[in-house]
Amino acid sequence: MLRRAADYIKSHNLIENGDRVLLGVSGGADSVCLLHILSTLYQDNDVEFFVVHVHHGIRDEEADRDEAFVKALCESLKVGYSSYHYDVVSLARKEGLSEEEAGRKVRYEAFTDASIRFKCNKVAIAHNKNDNAETILFNLFRGSAVKGLTGMDSLITMKTDVGSITIIRPLLSITREEIEAYLEENNLQYQDDSTNFSNAYSRNKIRNQILVYARDQINTNVIEHITNAADHLDEAYVFIENYINNRYQAIVRECGKSYEYLTHDLDSEDIVIRKGIIRKILGELSGSLKDIEAKHVNDVLSLGKKQVGKMINLPYGMIALKKYDRIKLYIEYSKSERDFFDHEAIVSLDLVVPGRIDLEQYGAYIEAAVFDYKKNLPFPKNSCMKWFDYDKIENTLKLRTRNTGDYLQIDSQGGRKKLKDYFIDMKIPKEERDGVLLVADGSHILWVIGYGNRISEKYKISNETKQILSMNYICKGEVR
Repeated sequence: MLRRAADYIKSHNLIENGDRVLLGVSGGADSVCLLHILSTLYQDNDVEFFVVHVHHGIRDEEADRDEAFVKALCESLKVGYSSYHYDVVSLARKEGLSEEEAGRKVRYEAFTDASIRFKCNKVAIAHNKNDNAETILFNLFRGSAVKGLTGMDSLITMKTDVGSITIIRPLLSITREEIEAYLEENNLQYQDDSTNFSNAYSRNKIRNQILVYARDQINTNVIEHITNAADHLDEAYVFIENYINNRYQAIVRECGKSYEYLTHDLDSEDIVIRKGIIRKILGELSGSLKDIEAKHVNDVLSLGKKQVGKMINLPYGMIALKKYDRIKLYIEYSKSERDFFDHEAIVSLDLVVPGRIDLEQYGAYIEAAVFDYKKNLPFPKNSCMKWFDYDKIENTLKLRTRNTGDYLQIDSQGGRKKLKDYFIDMKIPKEERDGVLLVADGSHILWVIGYGNRISEKYKISNETKQILSMNYICKGEVR
């Protein structure tokens, strides 16, 4: 078993020389086994271990006994130790959580805090193959998407309320029966948690009833088969996710505090890819997929066929809005935040040529440059980069929002169109028109940024052009 654990750790790059690893030790069979295996495998390596124990304030004297046991165990092994106390029952009541959820929340907060205290770069927890099978079934029963059916990750970065931690699961290839046999063989003591035998919790019902029945009445290798199926699903999931990420980059426009995509572009993808892209947008926007359900993804997808202006509310204050040819997703701000952004929508800045202007409220910046024109020079195809005849510019260029009297030249004969009429033709919603960014030469609009990316005919490059003004609108965080 030691060799199997070592092979699994090595093949998944879980522990490397120089690591400082925090172990979550409850005193139960799994965590005692984890502590013994790691301290045995790495006793001659440049790896340091520390232990954290969490007292949930639930089992009174039994919990006190577990804490004393773990402390004594760490002292005997000369391993750094820290204990954290919480009132999980009160926390669950206060935050509207189940005791299971509240317990999990405080455990990972303790892991994060202790890893900072001991300067650890990884946190090892004792989930095993049985735990993995239980999690897969639990996620299946609550209607999880594919990711939830792929089981636990051997290594994952997790965000908590007090920071981020890297979680490793070195025992994920070992069954609970193998762990118990290892402890007996090595004469290792551990503590039983009475709550593990209670069927008051959903996971315990899966462990003590469903899996026991499946093993006794259907297949004795049920744990192995469930986790193997999850491994096959994970292979397919990784392939699909890579494709989704590629299509996301091609279809979704991120700028500032919102995300947009053209409904036509998304509809051309397979339904699996469509759903994956929506889930990715929701995760990026909210910072978490914890409360994002299949229903929310389907609601956003169905919005593409609704009337213009239709809006749906999503978890974490997210809003999905149907525009003419696209869907916009953003966070619903408080009144004070909305007032701030409404005020900031009025922009009037001198364009720096050459140079850069930052637009914090748009989450973007504009770079401008001037260079000599050479015939047969290829024009940029990027809709966010435009070239203009610099010699035709009459005034100091302004980067601003709309003013009364603004117009575009629409043909080489000098024909004009009012900016208002252009907005109507492009079906730009009234509530968005005051925030559309423009590059202006007096009242003459050189470039409507976004919304068709129209530039004025007057300033287009011709055979007589001598100098070119280039402007590039870049959302912060874009790969250039």
